Amino acid sequence: MDTTEGSTTTVTDPRPRPKRRRRLVIAAVVLVVAAAATSFVWWGNPRMGEGGLIGPGEGMSWANDGVTNTRMVVRGRHAATVTATFSVRNDGHLPFTLHGLDVDTFEWLSHQQVTFEPGIPGFNGSATAQKQVTLAPEEEATVHWSLTMTCQPPMDGNSFTIEFLRFRISWLGIATTRDLPLEQPITFIGDNEAPSVPAC
Repeated sequence: MDTTEGSTTTVTDPRPRPKRRRRLVIAAVVLVVAAAATSFVWWGNPRMGEGGLIGPGEGMSWANDGVTNTRMVVRGRHAATVTATFSVRNDGHLPFTLHGLDVDTFEWLSHQQVTFEPGIPGFNGSATAQKQVTLAPEEEATVHWSLTMTCQPPMDGNSFTIEFLRFRISWLGIATTRDLPLEQPITFIGDNEAPSVPAC
C-alpha cells in the first residue's frame, strides 16, 4: 500500500501467489494421472471370448432344433464324470492368466473342474493339460471341463442349465474373475431311470 499526503492508493499484485500456483499445478497433475490410469485400465481390461472349439464329451450329447446344435445335454446320471471341451480367446490388449473356475456355491456345480492346453487340438499336438495357462492377445487355449456325477444329490426329475463358466484370472498382478458365456449351454435333465453310477 502506497500512501501520499492527502490520498491513499492500494496496489494489488495481479500475479497469483506461489502457494496457490503450486496447488493448481498439483491438481492438474493429479487429474492427468487419474485420467491416464482410467484409460489404461479400460484399454487393458481383460476380455475373454469363446473360441471356435466346442464339443460334448463323456455322458453328454447334442440337442438341436433340426437345423443346428443348440446345446449339450446330460440325461440322468449314467456316467461317473461328464466332460466337454471348449476354447477361450484373449480378446483384450494385455496378457492374462487363467487359474481355473470360480465355482458356484450351488451344490451341483461345486464339483466342476477344468484343465487347460495352450492352443487348440490339431495345432499344438504335443501340449499337455495344465492347471493354468497364460494367453497373449488373440491367443486361444483349450478348456477341458468335467463334472463328477458320483456324489451328486438326486435331481428328482428337475433340470438346470450352465449358461456360462466363471474363471479366476490374473493380470498385472490383479486377481479377478471373468465370465465366459456358452453359446451352446450345458443342460442337465433328470430322468426316472435308476442311475448306473453308484452313489457316494
